[in-house]
Amino acid sequence: MRKLVAVLGVTTAIGLAAPAYADPGDGGDDAGFLSALQQVGIRYPSPERAVAAGKAVCGCLNNGESGLELVHDVKTRNPGFNMEDASDFAMISARFYCPQQLSKG
Repeated sequence: MRKLVAVLGVTTAIGLAAPAYADPGDGGDDAGFLSALQQVGIRYPSPERAVAAGKAVCGCLNNGESGLELVHDVKTRNPGFNMEDASDFAMISARFYCPQQLSKG
């Protein structure tokens, strides 16, 4: 799992839509999430879409998607991202919205 965590580092998964399976009960720290994205150089046109995409990452992980699959999906949905950007975004998303995913492995 540590390798997976190292690979997760997406810049902005703005292209991910908020799926119905995202956990709406766990609000997370939206302001902290957005600030963390900015600190690694990830820019987003809409804070709401960035937050929805971050929560969607956790929905994917909670539904069993592997870290590598997730990073690939984020990169695919965000053509401007490289693998490092996609990994950064996924890692930041997990840290703020589903930290229990980081301790799996």
